[in-house]
Amino acid sequence: MHITKLRAYSVRHKDNVVKDVHMRWFKPGLRNSISALLGSDGRRNSPEALEDARQAMLATLGEDGALLNPQLIRRLNYLGDAHALWFARSEMMAVLSHLHGEVKAVDKMQNLAPAFRGLLPKSLIDSGRLRR
Repeated sequence: MHITKLRAYSVRHKDNVVKDVHMRWFKPGLRNSISALLGSDGRRNSPEALEDARQAMLATLGEDGALLNPQLIRRLNYLGDAHALWFARSEMMAVLSHLHGEVKAVDKMQNLAPAFRGLLPKSLIDSGRLRR
């Protein structure tokens, strides 16, 4: 959703007709969006590009995770954004910790990072690693 601020003022024409004029502060459009400024491209978040990360997350949860939290499996299947998948890892961590313990869950979560390379900024992927 793009929000555009308008500046409104009245203009009196030569025929004494008052007309409200709206002037845009920012032109709406894809070229002026924040995503365009940051250089994200549509290919990175295409369903084909996300599928490897999605399948890695589903495989990490396994059948036991699917039984424990079917809502998470449903969400992972329908999330269409790399950032949304990345931030769903916190809920995955809770499920994996319940199933395998925290140490093994952390190892499994760290193994997911390569699946997100090219989909997210490197700084975001690196911030997900624990410093031991």
